[in-house]
Amino acid sequence: AEAGARVSAPQWAFALHQIQDPYAGAMQIPAEVPAGQRVLAIEIEVTNDSDQSLAFTPIDVRVRDAAGVEYRGGAAIGAEPMINPRNLNPGERSRGWVWYVLPEAAEPAEGVYVAPQPQFRVSLGG
Repeated sequence: AEAGARVSAPQWAFALHQIQDPYAGAMQIPAEVPAGQRVLAIEIEVTNDSDQSLAFTPIDVRVRDAAGVEYRGGAAIGAEPMINPRNLNPGERSRGWVWYVLPEAAEPAEGVYVAPQPQFRVSLGG
């Protein structure tokens, strides 16, 4: 290997396509939204343009409110196609919906994807 070899961070992309607050579709889970709460839904896309796999799960896609509280998806499921957990191989992408149960008073501020730690690899020759 040559001294000074360098690698870059993986080329993973996270995009928000739509948001519904409150969610206007038919709920599958829960059958009824608990009193004092609402359902927010976001349609997202995760793209893996890197040379390594990306282990993706929608649990790692969170909504952060104005007070800094984070909410995980998975407690609710609506009618649209959901984004499923999967291993995104190099060049693959996945798109779908994630639903969140939030307090009525929560003010959503950000969508946050907590991606897995990348592996930085430099060839040592051979």
